[in-house]
Amino acid sequence: MRKLVCIGDSFTEGLGVPKTAAWPALLQRELGVEVINKGISGDTTGGMLGRFTHDVVWQNPSHALIIGGGNDLWWDLSQNVLLANMYAMVKQALHHGIVPIIGASGSGFDPGQVDGEQVWEPVAGYGTLLRRGKEYAAALEEMAKKSGLLFLSFQGIFHDERGEVDQTYFAGIDGLHPNQAGHAKIAGAAASFLREVIV
Repeated sequence: MRKLVCIGDSFTEGLGVPKTAAWPALLQRELGVEVINKGISGDTTGGMLGRFTHDVVWQNPSHALIIGGGNDLWWDLSQNVLLANMYAMVKQALHHGIVPIIGASGSGFDPGQVDGEQVWEPVAGYGTLLRRGKEYAAALEEMAKKSGLLFLSFQGIFHDERGEVDQTYFAGIDGLHPNQAGHAKIAGAAASFLREVIV
């Protein structure tokens, strides 16, 4: 039996949308396999690592999609800490016979559209956050490549043909988290990649 656990933060949990409209639920319908959403808004890679046994291993999945780091970068933590935590989760998955998939969340949001009353500003500012997010995604991809691991990137998924952020994917939330249209976009991209991997 194929089963996928998605562990992460608000990108995975689906902050601001009904859980039935979050991309893991949409992905389950798209792929026809069980998909368990273990996203927790505000969580860090350290938090994910701490709950990995309970939220992933004990679910006995065939695959685990691990997406995290956005909140670590929000607090301006060292990239090496993020990579170490992600790698530790990968190694735990492999130890328990689970196929790990390293994910990089979408970096496409416009800081000028973020609702400051709902969202705190990143410790080092939005410019640094966006730059470091791209660097982190590249480092994750390099780690996956060198380790022979599966890698799924959502970088740039919300950009239009001119490379600018399409705000329709964030409208009605807080300017930072995707709305239902955004989650449908994520689910479509994930399904295209995972259909060959899981089904």
